[in-house]
Amino acid sequence: MATMITTDCISCGACEPECPNNAISQGETIFVIDAKLCTECVGFHDYEACAAVCPVDCCVTDPNNVESEGALIARARALHLDTPFGDDFESRFRKGQGRQTSSPSKTAPSAQAAFDARNAPAQSGVGVDSHAPPSAIGFVESEVRFIRLPEVDSWTIRVRCYKCNETHIESVRHFMVGNVIFCPHCNKSMAVRDNLSFHIRTLLKTSYKKWDKEQKEFTHRRQKELTEFSERRAKEAQAFQSHQQRELDGIGQQFEALGESYDAPGKPIKKGARFGWG
Repeated sequence: MATMITTDCISCGACEPECPNNAISQGETIFVIDAKLCTECVGFHDYEACAAVCPVDCCVTDPNNVESEGALIARARALHLDTPFGDDFESRFRKGQGRQTSSPSKTAPSAQAAFDARNAPAQSGVGVDSHAPPSAIGFVESEVRFIRLPEVDSWTIRVRCYKCNETHIESVRHFMVGNVIFCPHCNKSMAVRDNLSFHIRTLLKTSYKKWDKEQKEFTHRRQKELTEFSERRAKEAQAFQSHQQRELDGIGQQFEALGESYDAPGKPIKKGARFGWG
C-alpha cells in the first residue's frame, strides 16, 4: 500500500530528505510521492519515515494501492542493487521486531522516534551497548506542531458603517475593486475602492509569504542543528571507542609482561662467573 501525501501538506519539505528511495518531490502545490519508487520504507525502517517527520500528519497509506511486503522488498532490492537486505530486513509489517546483526556488540539504529532514525546512521561503526537504557543511546526530539494558516478567503473584516455607526462582518472576498457592500442595519451602500482592495490583498500575500518563509527556515535550522549535534556525538563516541581500544591493548601488554617476567618455582637460574670485572 504505497504512501501518499494529502492536500493538507504545508510544503515544509521535512519528508523529502527522509525517503531512502528519493520518491518524494515538490509538486505544483504540495509534495508528492512516486508510487513506482515508494517501498513504504520496507528494507530500511519498521515505520514510514515520511509519516514520522510530517508535522501535520498528511503522509498516509493509499487504500487504492495495496501492496504486499514481498512486492515492496522486491522493489527495494531492484532500486538498491548494492544494498544487502537479507531475510531479516526492517519492515512496518514486522514493527518492533528490529533487525538482528551478526555482531552482539552492535545494534541497529533505534526506531523509537524519527530523530533516532535520522541520526543513528551517523554513528555507524561505533559500538553501542545493547543493554543500555534508551536514554543512554539517544533521545526523543520534541515534536513541533506547526499552526496552519486558514484559507485566504476565510478571513473576515469588521466594517463600521459611516452612516449608522454600526458594525458588521464581511468576508475578504467582498473587498474587490468596484464591489458594493450594503450595511445590514441601515442598508447604506459602500463601494470598495482600489486602495482598500490593494491593502487587503497585499496584507494577505505578505503575511502568508512571511509565514511560509519563517516556517521553512525554522525547519531547516532545526534539522541543521540536529545534524551537527549528531555528528559531534558520533565523533565523541568514536574517540572514546579508540580510547577504550588503547586501554584494552595496554592491559593485554601488561599481562604479557607479567607472564614473561614471572619467576616460577623451579625455574633455572643463570649462574654468573665467580669473578667479574666491573
